[in-house]
Amino acid sequence: MKRIWLCLALAAGILLLTFYSTFRVRGFADELTVQLEAAADALHADDLPAAHRAVLKGAALCEEMRRDSVLYLRTEDFLELEASLRAAASHLTENAQEEALGEIGRAAFLAESVDWLTRRWL
Repeated sequence: MKRIWLCLALAAGILLLTFYSTFRVRGFADELTVQLEAAADALHADDLPAAHRAVLKGAALCEEMRRDSVLYLRTEDFLELEASLRAAASHLTENAQEEALGEIGRAAFLAESVDWLTRRWL
């Protein structure tokens, strides 16, 4: 009887961890999407400092998510997102708006695919 309760407790723990990590990733993807849209809008309005701030805020979100969730999530996706956003920030410091917009688009695609992965089975 103890083994059955132990198995049920383990299954419940796994489900709780799954739902928690899914909730965190969905919240992260929503926050990152807002930052990417703000950066793209600022670029279209030729407001480079605002775009740079939004991109750096998105990169900080990726770094925070990667550091906080290393135990229960794949971190490669967050590393790739962060690298794309840091590249966009460096393009913005060089006034290369087209390249920055391309990196922002790439980051938006990566954020969407991370969000899609959380939604495909729940």
